[in-house]
Amino acid sequence: MDESPDEYARVLDAHLEVNPKSWQALQERGVDENAPLQLDFEFTAVDEDATRSLMRFLGTTTDYEYKGGARNQEDGSQRWMVLGTTSPMTLSLDALNSWVTQMAADGRERGPAVFDGWGARVPDGVTPPKSKRKLGGLFGRVSR
Repeated sequence: MDESPDEYARVLDAHLEVNPKSWQALQERGVDENAPLQLDFEFTAVDEDATRSLMRFLGTTTDYEYKGGARNQEDGSQRWMVLGTTSPMTLSLDALNSWVTQMAADGRERGPAVFDGWGARVPDGVTPPKSKRKLGGLFGRVSR
């Protein structure tokens, strides 16, 4: 893993470029700025010490659930990771971008570890908006 400052900036830029698409996908599934979401997240750390350092930081500054450890790779090396889940929070695209930026900075400064990304599950009870697409086939011709 290249951990140069340029690598951290490149990874952050990539996340910020994808966030609008991810936010739109969540909105299409019924998530809005009032729906509390829990985000899953992942960091890749340089070694065990960096993993433990980031976990100590998360433990003292957040109420997130997290775990860390190593996964054996096919080449015999180990990939050190911190995986976690946030507490429920409401988001907007701006808030999501701020959270991602902060997580990337925390990884860089408190690991070092690269923020690999986030994911979200649509909460129970959130329903997508009704589709506005036109009906095709026989139903489309009948409704015109």
